Amino acid sequence: MKVYETQNIRNIALLGHAGAGKTTIAESLLFTSGAINRKGSIEEHNSASDYNEIEQERNSSLFATPLFAEWNDVKINIIDTPGYNDYIGELIAAVSVVDTAVIAINAQNAIEVGTENAWHYSEKRELPVMFLINKLDTDQANFDKVIEDIISRYGRSATIFQYPLQVGANFHSIVDVLSMKLIEYSDGKATVKDLPDSEKEKAESLRNELIESIAETDEVLMEKYLEEGLLDEKELQVALPSAIAQRMLFPILCSSSKLNVGANLLLDFIQKYLPNPSQLAVKNETDQEVKCETISPTSLFIFKLVSEAHLGDMIFFRVNSGKVSSGLDLINEQRSSSERLNQLFVVCGKKRTELPQLNAGDIGATVKLKNTGISDTLHDKGFDVLFPRLSYPEPIVRIAVVPKTKGEEEKVGMSLHSLEFEDPSYRIEHSQELRQIILHAQGELHQSAAKWRLERRYKVETEFIEPKVPYRETIQKQVKGNYRHKKQSGGAGQFAEVHMMIEPWYENIPNPPGLSVRGKDLIDLDWGGKLEYVNCIVGGVIDQRFLPAILKGVMDKMTFGPLTGCYVRDIRVVIYDGKMHPVDSNEAAFKTAGMMVFRDNFVKADPKILEPIYEIEIRVPEDFVGDVMSDLPTRRGLILGIESEGRYQIVKARMPLAELDKYSTALRSMTQAKGTYTQKFAEYQTVPPAVQIKLIEDYKKRQEEE
Repeated sequence: MKVYETQNIRNIALLGHAGAGKTTIAESLLFTSGAINRKGSIEEHNSASDYNEIEQERNSSLFATPLFAEWNDVKINIIDTPGYNDYIGELIAAVSVVDTAVIAINAQNAIEVGTENAWHYSEKRELPVMFLINKLDTDQANFDKVIEDIISRYGRSATIFQYPLQVGANFHSIVDVLSMKLIEYSDGKATVKDLPDSEKEKAESLRNELIESIAETDEVLMEKYLEEGLLDEKELQVALPSAIAQRMLFPILCSSSKLNVGANLLLDFIQKYLPNPSQLAVKNETDQEVKCETISPTSLFIFKLVSEAHLGDMIFFRVNSGKVSSGLDLINEQRSSSERLNQLFVVCGKKRTELPQLNAGDIGATVKLKNTGISDTLHDKGFDVLFPRLSYPEPIVRIAVVPKTKGEEEKVGMSLHSLEFEDPSYRIEHSQELRQIILHAQGELHQSAAKWRLERRYKVETEFIEPKVPYRETIQKQVKGNYRHKKQSGGAGQFAEVHMMIEPWYENIPNPPGLSVRGKDLIDLDWGGKLEYVNCIVGGVIDQRFLPAILKGVMDKMTFGPLTGCYVRDIRVVIYDGKMHPVDSNEAAFKTAGMMVFRDNFVKADPKILEPIYEIEIRVPEDFVGDVMSDLPTRRGLILGIESEGRYQIVKARMPLAELDKYSTALRSMTQAKGTYTQKFAEYQTVPPAVQIKLIEDYKKRQEEE
């Protein structure tokens, strides 16, 4: 294995919906290039990409897997990505380090949710894109319909470079529009032939469209094309890679990865026309360009981490500038620490090949770094550069994780944080309020993968239970009351009497009428909302030094509300009278009195429970809009509107978190797994009366059981 120069490197990510055949495409490319000598399959659990035990168990890709092939003296780095929205973090990591997105489309189904995700994140990073229409050997394949969908959704810059002579069981020949040749396959082996007369007119028409599309990307070429009506091969060879690199052209190729049809053409196309790393800008955190060339100082971006028992953490990186060699010391910019890269590998699935050096633009791996994680930047000393961190969507499902064995809470917490370190699209929350460890994930498949990994990798038995909802409690009317705390048990006793008024707090609330305000504090509560604490004590009936103790008692009760045990918010507390004893009064007594009078007043002040409301955007094919919209009201959802986006509809709504916790499964069932949604916290709103009654009853039962 040799070390490749930057201009001889191509970096692609295989993206697309689950079932588009990405893993089989990768296998076909590896086999055709000679990287593997036997073509594996998902079903036989022997593909180079899906080598992880959980992937083999589920017959589906769960991780972005780096691979590589060598073709005509070019190294092609390939990252095979999962297609389900649950594993969107893997797609985001992959597009951060490649130079072209190859979006695979199932010829039976055309554009799907995963296709749109692939386009969205490629567009966000301004990546060149090409489409590969796969599975043209299937009975339901419809090439023309797929082309229609692609152009309708992504515009006329999507251009046909190849088309099948026939689809379905007879698919074994591809018409290459650029070369005007027919490539015929038998047992996966290609033979180049002249076009049959029946295809010449169609191919010529498509070639003219293709040349015109290429000419439109360059003014000089366009002038020549308009004058002469053609472009020579040399001009095409120069203009085409530039048009692809600038996202002015999105080539469309075709294949059957299962039959190995089209793999050699795809490898040729990647080698000849896709950009090498030096042709695209790498941007740092401040949006300045870092030149991807070996003569620059060295910088790496960490995009993936895999933890393996016998090797430790395998760290995957892209060399964004300079070159890296084994034994090199680099600075971790985020952590201001030094790291030594003792070994360098290029990785093809689980196969690792050690190399002494990797050049700018290449993708590699190392092991045993001390303090480096995903999204970190490593660089030469004195070359201060920081690359943008990977940005993941907010998780959409949550679950509470508890150990099956008492006393293993710490082990569960540590295992979950290791999981989050390896996959930052998870989020772990140790909720003091809910008294639960909450795992936030991108979907139920993502969630179930976490449970599998906890049990198989970290050897910790857990239960996933329904998470509590972080309700809030507040009041709706003013109440006055008092409480005397008196305790005598020999020697010094305890005495405190507090007279307190509580009322709902709101912006610009006037001073309490009829009372003399001596001081007040407006406190921003950590959990949201306000507490205004007003001192109206006159005549010294309560010493000023006891007022903080009363406030502490109030705050203690506000962190454990009387109705549900959840946080209390938006209340004004006024201390207007009281009594104390010259000997028995102390801070502990006034803290207790403050807590008790607050509790008693609260339950008389028409208390109400507030629940978290989320704004959601549900993306579904048109066929399922009716089902989704009729289902939302049954989940206390409020529909805000609907927008069109190609063949998809975006339903905007608001829904309580209590209902959202189970929505992922329902949406998947309603839309045959074609619907997705995002969610964002909006506000707290009052729960309906029937819901409040049930929440209070449930809380009382739990208290009795405990």
